[in-house]
Amino acid sequence: MGELNFFDPNYFVSMYEKISKKLDKYNEIKQYEMYSSSGKQTSISYEEGFIKKAFHKHSSGLGLRIIGLNGKEGMTFTSDYSDSAIDRIVKDGRIMMRVSTENPDFKNLANPSKKYNSVEGIYDPEIDNLNLEDIKDIINPIFDLKKKEFAPHSLSGNFSSSINSVYIFNSNGINQNEKKSYININSEISLLGDSGFPSSGFSWQSESHLNNLIVEDVAEKSYQMALRGLNKISVETGKYPILLSPLAVAFFLIDPISKAVNSEAVQHQMSFLGDYLNKEIGAKSFTLIDDPYIPGKLSTTSFDCEGVATNPIKIIDKGVLNEFYYNSFTAGKEGIETNGHASRSHYASNVGISNHNLVMSEGKDNWEDILGGIKKGIYFDYTGDSPNYVTGDFSGLILTGCLIENGEITKSLSEALIGINLLDAFKRIETISKERIWIDEAYVPWVKLTNATISGRK
Repeated sequence: MGELNFFDPNYFVSMYEKISKKLDKYNEIKQYEMYSSSGKQTSISYEEGFIKKAFHKHSSGLGLRIIGLNGKEGMTFTSDYSDSAIDRIVKDGRIMMRVSTENPDFKNLANPSKKYNSVEGIYDPEIDNLNLEDIKDIINPIFDLKKKEFAPHSLSGNFSSSINSVYIFNSNGINQNEKKSYININSEISLLGDSGFPSSGFSWQSESHLNNLIVEDVAEKSYQMALRGLNKISVETGKYPILLSPLAVAFFLIDPISKAVNSEAVQHQMSFLGDYLNKEIGAKSFTLIDDPYIPGKLSTTSFDCEGVATNPIKIIDKGVLNEFYYNSFTAGKEGIETNGHASRSHYASNVGISNHNLVMSEGKDNWEDILGGIKKGIYFDYTGDSPNYVTGDFSGLILTGCLIENGEITKSLSEALIGINLLDAFKRIETISKERIWIDEAYVPWVKLTNATISGRK
């Protein structure tokens, strides 16, 4: 398919009309949906100040869902838009629908929303027009780390940018399309100390707009993380007050909530929050809003991946769990309306559920004042481990964290484990900083927990 049609909504309108004419002839078909996505991506990996690998690709495809009587569903997809390919997916979809298992829980495909709000800043034409020379200039601050007096032993990373469009149509009258841009850069370095053992550091930034990318910060954060790790100590096992960095808040507190309020997980009894709707689960200072309308942010969108309008919702309001995320299927099972959280990773994927932008409440204190009030504690920055989403239990390695002594962040931790149930963590929120920063799609502060168990190396 030529690039003229690659991001042209009219092309996909005509494609849907062509498919509709074929499907409307069959009485066995109750409803149908076409989800198409098109994208172009540039990706560059670099190492030791040199570009190692680069590629640029276009992709486009179409997924077709056909719904028959008693919830039977057939799904097919193609990246070929020829007439013969369209005939094939229509035929295959009907066959899959007829042989599929009846699903009485399937009520209907999504209906058009009464109102769709426009969103701003989700597409940056500068990203669309980037070339290799532009990218080399963008990543130079990471290469410049090699010029430091105490230079990295190794340095690597990746840069990627993409332009993506989605087109959603269904037989209930859904007709939505949106074009978005995305850019990401990461830096990974290691330093060698006097002992000869390496210390690693990493950082990244993801944005919708090129002018929001601050590569110097990404480079310096990765360097400082590695520098702190050169002087590691073990701590005694015990309970310590914990100061969570925004990175830790995003991945240790907020991300598990976004997964646990997935109504599919709740309906399958696979969520530690499943029994807590309209109940207090955390400190009264803890509020979490899902907001799809923040200009220029990664998960800003006017509709979800079924074409349903999005709206801001309070997931947690002053410590009380208010709502779960729904798509049309999980909402239909409960006889309620979907709240616009359907997701797809690809035109060939099944419909799932996910969050939009997540905004946590701010506090009244500066984070450095919170730090200054801790005589001895732990500064928790990042763990690569995940909690048990069924029970909420977490026990994992603090990959990057430091000892707090007399209000200052001092030496890095060696092989320290943190153990706590997330529901306990929410209730132990003692202080929240007034400062907040963006970590991908989450806007999060520093958070102090009264305590958590830290297990040191024996």
